[in-house]
Amino acid sequence: MKRISKPPEVRRQELLDTAMALFTQKGYEETSMGDIARAAGVAQGLCYRYFDSKQKLFQESMDQYVQTCCAGFLPIIHDRTKSVRQRLDEMAQAVLSSDQNSTYSAFYHRPDLHQELSLKICRFLLPHVTEELEVACRRGELSLRRPEVAASYLLHGQIGLIGPSALPLEERMTDILRYADLILSAG
Repeated sequence: MKRISKPPEVRRQELLDTAMALFTQKGYEETSMGDIARAAGVAQGLCYRYFDSKQKLFQESMDQYVQTCCAGFLPIIHDRTKSVRQRLDEMAQAVLSSDQNSTYSAFYHRPDLHQELSLKICRFLLPHVTEELEVACRRGELSLRRPEVAASYLLHGQIGLIGPSALPLEERMTDILRYADLILSAG
C-alpha cells in the first residue's frame, strides 16, 4: 500500500466519512476498524492514531451527523427579526419538510439509536436556544425566570413526541408547539 500523507484534519474527516458509510451499509457491530482502514486505504494503526476505539469513532460520527442535522435549524433559532413563536413555527415546518432520506438518516434514526441521537441533538441546540430565550427576555418578549430551564424543557420534552410513534408527524408537531406555548407562558 503506497503511503499518502495528508493533513491530519483531512485524514480524520476521511476516516469519519468512511466509518459513517460502513456503519450505514453493514451496521455498527459488523464493521471493524480493519474494515474502516481497508475502505479508507490506510493502515489499521492509523485509525487508532485518530480514534482510540471503534466506539469513539462511532460517537464522533454521530456527533458529526448531529451537527449536519442541526445546521439548518441554527439560522432559524438565531433569526432575531422574528418572534420566538414565529421561530418555533418555522422550526416545526423545517422538521416536517426535513429530508429523512439523507445518506445516513436511516441508520442514525433507527429505534435503537434514536434516543441517543435525540439527546445529542438537545445538548447541541441547548446553548443556542438558551441564548435566544435570554435575549427574548431582555427585550421583553418573554418573561421567564430561568430561560435555561425553559430551553431544556423545550428541547428535551420533544424527545417523547418526535420519536417513533403511530401518530402522524404533523400531529406530533402540533402537540410540541402547544406544549412549547405552555412552557413559554409559564414564566
